[in-house]
Amino acid sequence: MIIPESYRSYLSPESRWLPATDWNVKLFGAHMQKVKQGWQVPLESHLAFELILILEGSQTTILENIRYDLHAGDILLIPPGCKHTNECNQEQGLTYFIAHFNVDEILFRQEMSRHVQMLFPCGGEDNQRLTEVMMKWVDLLQHKEEYTTSDLFRMQAGLLEILAILAEQSSSRSQEGVSPTVAHYATLIAEAIKSRFNAGNIQREGLGDKEIRIEEIAASLQISPGYALETFQKVYGISPRRYLSELKLHEAKQLIHQPDLNLTRVATMLGYSSLAHFSRQFRRWTGMSPSEYRQTLGSIRFFD
Repeated sequence: MIIPESYRSYLSPESRWLPATDWNVKLFGAHMQKVKQGWQVPLESHLAFELILILEGSQTTILENIRYDLHAGDILLIPPGCKHTNECNQEQGLTYFIAHFNVDEILFRQEMSRHVQMLFPCGGEDNQRLTEVMMKWVDLLQHKEEYTTSDLFRMQAGLLEILAILAEQSSSRSQEGVSPTVAHYATLIAEAIKSRFNAGNIQREGLGDKEIRIEEIAASLQISPGYALETFQKVYGISPRRYLSELKLHEAKQLIHQPDLNLTRVATMLGYSSLAHFSRQFRRWTGMSPSEYRQTLGSIRFFD
């Protein structure tokens, strides 16, 4: 084997290693949709990042009280926990592609939430790089057959490329983050909440906020409840109770997105004793009933 001259400067007697990575990165709810004038999504927030590419028409997004008028080619990134609304007021309607993703590497997630750029206007360098990846996802949506393992790897590879682009432009803005110890405990608390929530949904009905107590989680980690609340709020920007509510809302939306599940079945799967009980809670979360939310989805093709 002949080693190119450009690589010879890397050769030395010492061992060289690439760092190990073990991040939980998830892409979900990615879809393309065409909507008519008057379409709107009421005030909401997510635990995940939301990345929107406008394909045709225009969209108005109010993100933390800041108005964004998005046009064809523009990209908007909405970090976790940011309250926002979306609507289309253009007569010819709107076509957009949207993807939700999560990264469980807490320090990286926090850096992105605090320092990442929100708007990537059409024509900008970062916009062009992001658009190139997102259009590959759009191309995959044109498949008529089932997605293959190769397709799924390509979807995941696209997400990793997007994360790399976002990390590059956010690193120049970062100033200070939380300590590794704070990040460690916040991660353990979040994982404990998710674990108990998932187990509760499967094993019994009626899972309520009172059944997941921060005091119990703190005791299991041998830290005080006050320190647990402080570290969690510092990293995630919300309380553990709000985090649990967001988990429930996210799960509810994912189930409602499945047209083969009737809403009574969705309520049962989420641990509610009746559809009426679930509908009241969903309306408190979103301002609309589950059936109204399902109607806003229209005809959508997803890949999860």
